Amino acid sequence: MNKNKLYLKILFFLTIFTQTISATMDYYLTYYIPVSSPQSEIMDKDGIELYKALSYTFYSEPESDVGAITWEYIVNTPHKKLAHMQDYNINLAHIKGLKVELLDYGSKECRVVMDSSKIVSDYSDKELEKILKYVKKATKLNMKEHKVTCVFKEIKAFNPLALPEALNLEKSAFLALDTYASGIEHAPFIYDVFYPLGYSSNGKIAYIKEYDTDPADMVLIRTFVQDLVTDKILWKDEYRVEDNITNIDFKSFWQERHVAITNKLKEYGIKPFKNLKFEPKDYTYKNNSFSLDSISKSTFRKDWGMKFLDSSIITLGTKNLGVKTIDSRVYKEEYLLARKAIGFIPLDNSDRVAVVVANAQRGWEGPPHNLSYDIVGASLRVGFKK
Repeated sequence: MNKNKLYLKILFFLTIFTQTISATMDYYLTYYIPVSSPQSEIMDKDGIELYKALSYTFYSEPESDVGAITWEYIVNTPHKKLAHMQDYNINLAHIKGLKVELLDYGSKECRVVMDSSKIVSDYSDKELEKILKYVKKATKLNMKEHKVTCVFKEIKAFNPLALPEALNLEKSAFLALDTYASGIEHAPFIYDVFYPLGYSSNGKIAYIKEYDTDPADMVLIRTFVQDLVTDKILWKDEYRVEDNITNIDFKSFWQERHVAITNKLKEYGIKPFKNLKFEPKDYTYKNNSFSLDSISKSTFRKDWGMKFLDSSIITLGTKNLGVKTIDSRVYKEEYLLARKAIGFIPLDNSDRVAVVVANAQRGWEGPPHNLSYDIVGASLRVGFKK
């Protein structure tokens, strides 16, 4: 035997020996999982049962004994009538974002953590609550089965009642941009959905835009923190899903990102609105009635057979203080049809407001055109000229 072969053989046996002493040789792992009863709905009395599963694994360590509860458990069938059950996962604990982990095993701080705070699923809230109860039961059975005597800790699922509420801007936007509506009764525009999250005492606002990405097959949601003094975006988070979007929606996004977003809002001192409202016409503050005006210039483009914006100016005025420009933009290659200020979002009793501006952009193949929103900050005290 040459030296190279001898060296490889020794290395192989050393690897096997190392793996053997660092893990147990349990090739078959038994553990409990929650499964739905074939004859019942999940919410029925007998809709979920605990099933003792058997999985083949190369090596089984205590972490696997506990964490296996979230693994896929696939069943198969030779019957044609049950073809939809072929390669079907029956483990209700196999949910995106759900973690069941054994941490610091062998120490005094040893604990089993069931964390459902970042779950993404299409189960109803009541179904999810029931499933998690059975995941908890199964986890404790697995701990007992494998003699894991650590402390059990649960980080509970996100409260769905805390979902942000969309602000209805469509009525005002459709009215302001009616000239560019498609004429289709149920689809005058393809429009984004706007969710205000809160504001800070030093003039910052946080909001979410849920984009209508038609005709692209994707989900796109962005979260912003904006300075209403400079109008600069201070922080932005993007949630984009381009595959398997059938069960992905705003709720899925919020369940996955709410912790990171909430932490960022705290960092910027942003708190929820006490009295969130949208003022689509004039806004009165300390006996002054403020109104908005939109001034724009457009150029006809022969290749498109229509006009597109060259520039846009938004002004804020009041009879007592005068008028001022709060936003001015120039466009070159953009396909923007129109831009109109449609109303105010008061920051409760603050002397600064968020002005909502609606943009109509040419649709991918013509009408219905795309409707989006910009936020512009404005002081109600300074900068006016008579």
